[in-house]
Amino acid sequence: MITAQIINQEAYELGKNITTTDRILIQNKLGVKENIVNVVLSGKRKAERGQSKDILDLARKIAKINQLKVDIL
Repeated sequence: MITAQIINQEAYELGKNITTTDRILIQNKLGVKENIVNVVLSGKRKAERGQSKDILDLARKIAKINQLKVDIL
């Protein structure tokens, strides 16, 4: 079985916690294509600079907001 190497573990974990609606929000906010968001949040691309870093930063903020919602309820 061939498995893809996870380059960015944090992005991979965020990708599991971010919903489809959240991914669409990231696309619209940053003006990037769906494929770019999906590749970054799959952990297959280093997210150290440029749009990849912006996607990761916004995903962190969204995940934090989602966790606050869960804590409130």
